[in-house]
Amino acid sequence: MRKSLGSVAFILASITAPALAVAQDDAGASSTKSVADFYRGNTIYMVIGSAPGGGFDYYARTIAKYMSRTIPGAPSVVPQNMPGSGGIAAGSRVAVTAPQDGTYIGAIHPTTIVDPVLGDPSKGTKPLAFAYLGSASTNVEACFMRTDAAAKTFEDLFHTEVVFGAANASSSSREYVSLLQNVLGMKIRLVSGYKGSNEIMLAMERGEIKGTCGAGYLNVLSSYPRWFSEDFVRLVSYQGSKVLPPTKELAFAKPTVSYARNDEQRQILSLYDLQEEFGRPYVTGAKVPADRVSALRKAFADTLHDPEFRQEIEGRGLDVSPLSGEELQQIVASIYDAPPDILAKARRSLGYQ
Repeated sequence: MRKSLGSVAFILASITAPALAVAQDDAGASSTKSVADFYRGNTIYMVIGSAPGGGFDYYARTIAKYMSRTIPGAPSVVPQNMPGSGGIAAGSRVAVTAPQDGTYIGAIHPTTIVDPVLGDPSKGTKPLAFAYLGSASTNVEACFMRTDAAAKTFEDLFHTEVVFGAANASSSSREYVSLLQNVLGMKIRLVSGYKGSNEIMLAMERGEIKGTCGAGYLNVLSSYPRWFSEDFVRLVSYQGSKVLPPTKELAFAKPTVSYARNDEQRQILSLYDLQEEFGRPYVTGAKVPADRVSALRKAFADTLHDPEFRQEIEGRGLDVSPLSGEELQQIVASIYDAPPDILAKARRSLGYQ
């Protein structure tokens, strides 16, 4: 095991578990009172690592609205959009430049967490120290193809070329196609540089491209229902190892990792897919007092179980599948502590040297 990766995993693990356990054991009822006193009349800023609009922003704003009810002292929770650098700008704000007092929460992307070990090494991205509050949902991303594409099934991509569209170099739409090309050897010709998912979907509509990957499947199903009712586009595979319940839209799809032909391919795909487990992570700064982190974790969990919150989110066709801060921390540590050779091969397969 490479020493630096093991050290990072240890540092990350120590941020949330041992410190919080001490706070919970020693602080008692007085800690709850002090947390309520601190937050009463105060303001918490929800820093959102995306531009306004879209599912990611909607989710964070809805959490902010309901989370004020569940935090001791009922502070105001004010959303602030801070897109930039693939979400790292928001992560840096919460971990580095914001006050470390529990008044800043980050709604960040999984790539903000894993970019130091799975992203482009030439960027020199450093791990950010967070206290993890949890994840609001998994984010099952999928590959979609127009039904008039030369390839009719995902398996066909092993021998039939299809043009796929993607956003910038660090986007999952670009990265996942690179994995399909370099790990599985699929014949995909990639057209990248679209500004975002909306442009990619419009290019699908116009026929400029015939497929795309790295898009949240529930968001696509809810945003483009006609594609599926009219058999214009099919969902042909999805990320993660879990087999999703069969539906009409999933009739032609199974997990991409199931196409791996050996253990190494399976390990690389599974490592990248671990990000799917925490599709919507929420964090605060690592130096925030442990009793406030504990209170924010509980408030976050209580918000996700609020019936009114769930009704609002699910009414938009979005998923609520909570992950605790402790569970999120374990997944993050497992990524950082992956075998160095697999991490290196994964980066190369993603197009990073």
